[in-house]
Parts: sequence; C-alpha cells; structure tokens
Amino acid sequence: MKLAGRSFKLATRKLYVLARLMLQWICIILQVWILVQMWRQRLYARFPLFAAYIAYVAVQMVLRSAFLANQHFYFYVYWLTAPIEVILSLLAAHESFLKVFRSFYLLWWFRIFFPGAIVVAVAYSAWKGYASPPVHVSASGAAIISAALTAQYVILATSILFFVLAKFLHVPWRIHEYRFILGFGISSLAVAFGGAVRSAFGTRFEFVSEMLPAVAYMVALAVWLSAVLQAEPSNDQPSK
Repeated sequence: MKLAGRSFKLATRKLYVLARLMLQWICIILQVWILVQMWRQRLYARFPLFAAYIAYVAVQMVLRSAFLANQHFYFYVYWLTAPIEVILSLLAAHESFLKVFRSFYLLWWFRIFFPGAIVVAVAYSAWKGYASPPVHVSASGAAIISAALTAQYVILATSILFFVLAKFLHVPWRIHEYRFILGFGISSLAVAFGGAVRSAFGTRFEFVSEMLPAVAYMVALAVWLSAVLQAEPSNDQPSK
C-alpha cells in the first residue's frame, strides 16, 4: 500500500514537472516572438523597460527549465533570479502607465506619492518577511516572497487604476499601452489568487496555486503578442 502511494506521488510529480516544462517552453517561444516583433516594429525605443523585462524573463525561464527536475539547483536559480524580475515587472508596468498619464506627473505630489508609495510598500513587505520569516523559509527567501507578492498586488492595483482613469477621463485607445497593462493585470491577478489559495489551504491545492499563475502568464504573453503584432501608429498617435 505504501509502495503504491509512493509510486503515485512519484508519477504525479513527474507529470507536474512535465506540465511546468511544457508551459515554460511555450512561454519562451512567445517571449522570443514578442521580442522579434518589437524589433520589427521598432518598439524598443518606445518601451525599453518592457523589452528588457521580456528578454530577462525569457533567459530566466531557460535557466529554470534547465534545472526544473533538480529541486536543489532549481531552488538557487529561482531565488537568485527572482529579485530582478520583481523590479523589472514593476518598472515595465509603470512605463505604460506613465506614457498614457504623463500629465499627472506634472503634479509634484503625484510624482512623489505614486512611485514613492510603490517603493515603500515593496520595501516594507520585504523587511517584514525578512524580520519574521516562516519556520520553513529562510529570512532572505521570505523577504523575496513577500516583496514579490506585494509587487504583484501593486501591479494589479496599477492596472485597475489605469483602466478606471482611462474610462473616467475618456483617454483615447492606445493599443500597446492598454494591452501591456492588461497583460500585467491578468498575470498579477492569477498570482494574487494563487497566493490566497495557498494561504487558505496550504499545500492541499498546490497544483492549482502553482499552475494557475503559469497559465495566466501564458495568457498575458498572448495579449502582449497581440499588441506588438499591430503596426506602430504613425507619429505616435493613439490607435483606434
């Protein structure tokens, strides 16, 4: 009985690793496609932070895929690459927000409050995770986890604020900025939901809490790809 249970867990683990590996390589293909299209559409100059984020995560996924079957090495690769991903994701989402609502930054208090609130929220969550880590996680690991989750909540809040302001202020449609923000919103919502599931049920629904963000990120990549496949508007005018 114990042998059968152990065999089932081993088979489930292999299936999980295979599913994660397939998702990661699909994402890598989409990321390379996005970067190629950005090069063709000459979007690197307009969205340098978004391009840097996509390129970094593509390299990061290649490294993680190479060590996915080895939990020991995967652990170090994951935590060494995660902090830069957090920073780039925040900067990339903020980049599109800034392009659409640049006039808000003429207000001195908004220039200080909006970026400052983001930095304070992420820094505080990292410090809190470091100061009071869970028993099974190191202090540095807890800091990264806490900061990464807070960054996703910040991106989700930024995405909601973006579309609320766009609707309220009747901002003309911009194909790249709108879809870039939409993709970040989809991905961050799934991460937040997965984190809530794990917090409420522990490892009981581990497959859902870990696979949902991966699938949502693939959807986000599809949204971003649909944006960069569009021809760049002439004279940087909003798309209709």
